[in-house]
Formats: sequence, structure tokens, C-alpha cells
Amino acid sequence: MGFGTSGSALVIFAALFIAMSTLYTATANTVEEVDEARQDTDEYQRTVQNTNIEVVEATWNTTSSNLTIAVNNTGETTLSVGRVDVVAEDDYLASSDFERSEVDGRSTDTWRPGEQLVLEDEDSLAGITQAPDRVKVVTGPGIADTVSVTEVSA
Repeated sequence: MGFGTSGSALVIFAALFIAMSTLYTATANTVEEVDEARQDTDEYQRTVQNTNIEVVEATWNTTSSNLTIAVNNTGETTLSVGRVDVVAEDDYLASSDFERSEVDGRSTDTWRPGEQLVLEDEDSLAGITQAPDRVKVVTGPGIADTVSVTEVSA
């Protein structure tokens, strides 16, 4: 082999080496990102499986037009009060729309397993002018429970 052939082979070998190292880097990064996505999905699925709530009661005070909802965290996941949403008939309400949101009598954002969340509106909620037939409470992971509203007068 002459110098031209050896030089050409060296250039081709160097180009293949650079191409393979680029291919390896791209493949390794892609595999790592897919693994992280799988781990995130598995963790989310575990959270959903371990989350459960029970709406104990929902009452509408006909005298003062107040809505009070009591919800138990019956799962194994600690939830965030700020990520709790309520649907009363066709009206969406965030937990921040309620004047009182307490977990076992404390004003906190952490709602641990076995604790009860009480959401209470001390005056009429925007958009709700009459007693809703039912309310649905939805947690951050998407777990929900629905209950009929009981009307009381006090």
C-alpha cells in the first residue's frame, strides 16, 4: 500500500471513530432519558395506587348559604391541600376559594394519611347561589370522591 491508500484508510478510520463516538453519546443519553421517564411513571403510578380519599359529608346551610365539606385522607400518601379541587354541580372551586381550609383543626398545606380536611365557605361562593345536589373532591394525583349534599338550616 502506498502513502495515499494508508492516508485514505486513516482518514476513513478517524471519521468512523468520530461517528461511532457521537452515535454512542446520543444513544446513551436517549437510554438515560427513557429510564428516567419510566422511573417517573412508576413513581406516579405508586402514588396513585396509594392515594385514596373519602368525602365524609357535604352540607349546605340554607340560612347562610355556606358550603362545608369534610374529607378524610384514607390512603397512604401525604397530599397537598393547595392541590385539592372541588366541583359543585358545574362550578369549579379551588381549595383557595374557601375561607376556611383546615386539616384536623390546623391551617396547613400538608394533609397526611388519617387526617381530615375541612373546607368551609363562610359566605356564598362565587357562582353558587343555591344548594348543589352533589360535590366532587379531586386530589393532586387525580383521585376523587363524590357525595350528595345535605341541606341544613341553623
